[in-house]
Amino acid sequence: MPSLADIRAALRAKTAVEPPAPWRDRPMRTGGITAVGFAPGSDLLVVLSHNGVGVIDPFTARTIARSDEDDTYGDHYPVAVAGIGPVAGMRIPLAGLWGGGLRTFTPDRWRVAVIAPDWPGEKVALIPPGAADPADDPESALIIHDDDPIRAAGFSDSGRVLVVATSRLSLWTRD
Repeated sequence: MPSLADIRAALRAKTAVEPPAPWRDRPMRTGGITAVGFAPGSDLLVVLSHNGVGVIDPFTARTIARSDEDDTYGDHYPVAVAGIGPVAGMRIPLAGLWGGGLRTFTPDRWRVAVIAPDWPGEKVALIPPGAADPADDPESALIIHDDDPIRAAGFSDSGRVLVVATSRLSLWTRD
């Protein structure tokens, strides 16, 4: 079994690659992100930023609802926000600067993990079904993000959407 120093060195040396098929990149130009969350039972992504709240359809990479107002005023550590547009009336759980969390696995066993071989520097590893954990086999780890502090990383309820949120947004989808 490799030592912790060997594991850290192997993970430190890995650079980001695009996720393998069936994942497809959905480029976005969203910045100033503080937190993200998926509407329960949906693939719609809710994004909280310093400028308000938006709802994104990850499959088209389009913002389908936007508001300069959100209900987190006075909440110094928001981990949920009221939905707008197609998710109005729902309370959306968030993950970001103040905590919270997203799904770290899909129904068909894809996994995502935030790792820190050189804390506070972080990387995001995508782990295909049946693959070993990065700590057990760092050579097989698929690093999909390694350049900004990670605010959130995870999947929608269906497992068809993967998001990595820093101050910017990275999205991948699959059928």
